[in-house]
Amino acid sequence: MSQFGTSDHQTYTVTGSQALGRPDGRVAIRLLTKELGYIAFEVDQRAIDHLRNDLTAAEQLLRQSGGNRRPG
Repeated sequence: MSQFGTSDHQTYTVTGSQALGRPDGRVAIRLLTKELGYIAFEVDQRAIDHLRNDLTAAEQLLRQSGGNRRPG
């Protein structure tokens, strides 16, 4: 996992999310961000599994830091 201080990525504040399905079976996760508005990522089962694992890890980090703080 990259540290926040590195320049290899941008960090955005997620304020909402939605799962989207298409008639052809493709699926995306749409995120509402404070900085960019809506952005969407097409996902498959493997990507969902990775996201689920990373969200669990993020939740554990928040708990360790005593945080239910909202970003931004």
